[in-house]
Amino acid sequence: MTLITEYSGWFFIFCLLLGAIYAFALYYKNKNIEFSPKTQLFLAILRGTVISLIAFLLLAPMLKLTMKHKEKPLIVFAMDNSASLVCGKDSAFYRNDFSKEVNRLIESFGSDYEIKPYLIGEKVVSLNPKDQVVLNFEDKNTNLSEIFDNISDYYANQNVGAVILLSDGIFNAGSNPYYKTPQLKCPIYTVGLGNTQLQTDLLISSVNHNRQVYKGNYFPVEVNVLATKLAGKSARLTVVDDKNNELFKKDISISGMNYFETVKFSIQAGEKGVYRYQVHLTELDGEITYKNNHFSFFIEVGESKEKIAIIYHAPHPDVSAMKQALEMTDNYEVETFSAEEFKADPEAYTLIVLHQLPSVRYSMATILSKIQQKGISTLFVLGNQTNLTAFNGLNTGLSISQNKQLFNDAFPSLNNNFTLFTFPEEARQIVPFYPPLHTFFGDYKLSGSANVFMYQKINNVDTDYPLIVFNQTAGAKIGVVAGDGLWQWRMYNFLQMENHDAFNELMNKIALYLSVKADKSFFRIYSKPWFDENEALEFSAELYDESYELISDPEVKMVMTDEKGNQYSSLFSKKNNAYYLKMTDFPPGTYKWVASTAYGNKQYSKSGSFMVRPVEAETQNLVADHALLKSMSQNSAGLFYEVADMQNVVQDIRNNDNIKTIASYSKNYNLLLNSWLYFVVLILLMGVEWFLRKWAGGY
Repeated sequence: MTLITEYSGWFFIFCLLLGAIYAFALYYKNKNIEFSPKTQLFLAILRGTVISLIAFLLLAPMLKLTMKHKEKPLIVFAMDNSASLVCGKDSAFYRNDFSKEVNRLIESFGSDYEIKPYLIGEKVVSLNPKDQVVLNFEDKNTNLSEIFDNISDYYANQNVGAVILLSDGIFNAGSNPYYKTPQLKCPIYTVGLGNTQLQTDLLISSVNHNRQVYKGNYFPVEVNVLATKLAGKSARLTVVDDKNNELFKKDISISGMNYFETVKFSIQAGEKGVYRYQVHLTELDGEITYKNNHFSFFIEVGESKEKIAIIYHAPHPDVSAMKQALEMTDNYEVETFSAEEFKADPEAYTLIVLHQLPSVRYSMATILSKIQQKGISTLFVLGNQTNLTAFNGLNTGLSISQNKQLFNDAFPSLNNNFTLFTFPEEARQIVPFYPPLHTFFGDYKLSGSANVFMYQKINNVDTDYPLIVFNQTAGAKIGVVAGDGLWQWRMYNFLQMENHDAFNELMNKIALYLSVKADKSFFRIYSKPWFDENEALEFSAELYDESYELISDPEVKMVMTDEKGNQYSSLFSKKNNAYYLKMTDFPPGTYKWVASTAYGNKQYSKSGSFMVRPVEAETQNLVADHALLKSMSQNSAGLFYEVADMQNVVQDIRNNDNIKTIASYSKNYNLLLNSWLYFVVLILLMGVEWFLRKWAGGY
């Protein structure tokens, strides 16, 4: 601890001198005070000390403290919680004993290390270090790479000593974890779970098919069949529909110890709707599991493809980004045109996207007039070529006025009160980090019927300027993206997630909302035709009065019925002027639903159906990939262990000189004026002086 001040130390002499002068004037010049010489001297010293200490505060003295901090090494425990580990012959060990072994391993580290346990599966789940680890092996997917992203994000500046990864090395989601190891600056100790030997098994490794087809068309299906250690055996593959009608069958003769065959056939699509088809393989004696002998796939049958035209002022990467996103599904047929090339009839398209149009060069007056007359849905993407005067006259629900042609870089900020369609949580999480769009700087005005999907965030300040907004006029739906640069969102999506899923979902949600014909009913329900079994079921509802104004006073009830006749009832939650329902843990199958409500003296009801698809990725590969785990350890200066030897990792980490407690030092500066101890000393000195004066008969 050191006492410092910004003034020269010589100034302290003046403080002492001031105290001495004050004490002399009080006790030696004051003739009214009569004390003994010793008492007078002692009282003068006390008073002079107090005055000197008070005067010293005028120099703004500070205490410099050097603090020592010890940071224990952080050990990240990442444990595979996926279903593949309990599909083999050693499933009893993982269900009954493995959690105990893991807890014993964690306890072996004692208090010398900070332990951070995580479960790996569909998502990375952080556990409380104080709780016992319980693995249930219920996750339907395995994403091994996500844990390394989490460590890089959350522990970048901490003393991460090591990562202990307990897994079978099988991953079916995310990227290859091997390429994530260089981003960590610590060794990775891997424990190989599962069985690396080929097991006796006959399985459907994958089924390739279109997600959407059209009524009456034949669509191709490819079933990949894999057989191991079943040479000389034979089996039958059959395909049935929802009503158990047999659509296709084929006998398979297994001719090798590691046999593979692709079975191809076609199925004719029926009427519009969602259909489930099941593929079955004969269950042979000695197979490690029969779960992968059966597979279900779903097909959505539509009337015909929706046609979308993207018309642009000039070539721009936004056009390609939107086209690629919309073409990822089979719902849309997308065509692109320059403004001068477009000669087609707008009525041929369910949605027209105008990129930086109308512009000064291309007014698009004739086409825009026809679009408005026919009520064709339109999406405007604004940019520096957009003619704002012409755009403001189109009654889109948004107008922008400028004094000068200036622009902003605006980040997206989701409107949590938006209810026109649901947007998946996974996609919502990445949107706030998208790069900014190039938007107009000006005065934004919205009509009362407009719905804002995203606001602009400028210089880290949330504004009420819309970035993406929707409106509906005269039966036509209109969307406006108030800036260009969407291609950067697609690139950022791939940079962070190694896919374009969130951007594709965004563009398809926008296109789906705009292209669907307006519903004139007073009660409306929105949902997807199918969900995965590990996915939450989400429904949204809207209720309108006779003036088509949203209301949310009455309760909305949903009743679902499964294939066995079991019913599940639930009430929608109210969210602003709309309704929202989210449910989980529904087993695979077909469900029918009926939603109902009452307003005034009228009853409203909607019905429909959806399917919950089984997620079977974990049963399609049961051969543990310990080679991947070994390569990850070697690439990070770690070690690999068999599950029987995993307790050895504790001693190896203790012997690693690079995994140690780190001591750091910090300097803290505190004004002496803020020290309570300093003022206690002053009060004590003055208290002693007062007591002695009174004792000696003074005043």
